[in-house]
Amino acid sequence: MAKRRQTNLNDPDLLARLWNNVTLSWRLLLDRRVSGRAKLIPLAALLYLFSPIDFLPEIAFGPLGALDDIGVLLLALQMFINSAPKEVLQQYRGRVPPAGGPRAARRPANSEGPVIEGRYEVRDEDR
Repeated sequence: MAKRRQTNLNDPDLLARLWNNVTLSWRLLLDRRVSGRAKLIPLAALLYLFSPIDFLPEIAFGPLGALDDIGVLLLALQMFINSAPKEVLQQYRGRVPPAGGPRAARRPANSEGPVIEGRYEVRDEDR
């Protein structure tokens, strides 16, 4: 029988992923390579958060009324990230493909890789 992994709401990884999505969305908003149409998604979510119209009004539902605001914000961030160009996402996530395309990643087994030439100097801390 397969073992299912239970999701823990106190998992710091969940909060870390949320923070990563927020910072990624902010960087994508400032990036010129992302279309203006895609940038309307988080702006529309912010307008919804500050509008007096709600699916679940806080006055009627109390603290549960904030759930629709949080849900709309999370959904909008995910839609915005998914609508960004894949190359831009890979760059911000640190997974940039090689400059020569996918074939440049394949190297012969005897290749040494890139060579960096330079010089160094050892300095004493007493100077």
